[in-house]
Amino acid sequence: MSTQLDILALEPFFGGARKAMLETIMRHSRHRWTLLKLPPRRIERRLAVAAHWFAEQLSRHWKGRLDVLFTSEAMNLQDLFRFVPSLGRKPSVVYFHDNQLPDVGQSAELPHHLANLGTANVATEIWFNSLYHLRTFLRKASSLVELHPELSSRNPMQDLTKKAQLMPPPVDLTLSKDIIGYEIIPRDPRMLFVDTRDADVKTLNEALLKLHRRGEKYRLITVGPVEGLDDELPRNTISESDEVAQIRALHESAILISARPTAASDHHAVRGLHIGCWPVFPNSGVYPELLPSSLHGQCLYDGSHPDRLVTQLQNVWWMDRPTDLQDQLKDILYQFDAIQACQTMDERLEQMAIAHSI
Repeated sequence: MSTQLDILALEPFFGGARKAMLETIMRHSRHRWTLLKLPPRRIERRLAVAAHWFAEQLSRHWKGRLDVLFTSEAMNLQDLFRFVPSLGRKPSVVYFHDNQLPDVGQSAELPHHLANLGTANVATEIWFNSLYHLRTFLRKASSLVELHPELSSRNPMQDLTKKAQLMPPPVDLTLSKDIIGYEIIPRDPRMLFVDTRDADVKTLNEALLKLHRRGEKYRLITVGPVEGLDDELPRNTISESDEVAQIRALHESAILISARPTAASDHHAVRGLHIGCWPVFPNSGVYPELLPSSLHGQCLYDGSHPDRLVTQLQNVWWMDRPTDLQDQLKDILYQFDAIQACQTMDERLEQMAIAHSI
């Protein structure tokens, strides 16, 4: 079999981290990728109708070769295989950026609560963007199976565990050098960069207002929706689609904040750490994985209360920071480097295609 495969990528939710990852893969992969996509809309609607829409498009327009099918958890893969049975005879990868399974101990109340479990059951492999997310998915799936007797009779957990792979999303870290070149951008020690998409905006808003009212001077750069942020906060907002402006802002910012305590992944955090921003992250979700344990005490905060974020930010402005931060982060960031991460993905896709052909 040729080492250059034909990959058909179907993305029902083409925006944000999903868009960034697919565009990076298609730039760096040695395989041939064909991408069909839908714009990001409500995820429950995508799970309900995307399979039917893609099936219609493929039946009308698809004539190419196919070695592996690649999609995300925004696709109901069971429905897609029912509409296009020929796809079910090919190896398939589902990349889990997020999941819509109910929390542990809660039963499936809505149709889309079971869609990810059905998708994982029929996929050849399921890839996850962090170890936190992989473990969370398996815990939720196991709880869901126990709560639904109709699923327990054919318990899928052993097969799901075998299919699950940690596959860090590639981040094109060289873009920073391509965009900035040899320009020297002064870093403002009081500039804060925060991605508000899926953030706990209430906690973020309360913490930043407390800082502001205590007389702490800072500049705030936000990416994502600003609903819920108080108009009193001094800020500039960058479009989620303006990657150049985001990279320049990260170079200018001294501190990178996250207020997403259950984040499964964070490409802004990876890029900001590479650029040299000081992290202020929740002590949960993916964030402990992004930092060496020696930095957890200085960089992670309890995200359950705004005062913890306020204290962490005030400490950051006065504490002595390690001079070898980039050296400590080197091994962690290496796994996200676009060339390395895409090479790992390419090799795994080849192994799947070869195993399927035997």
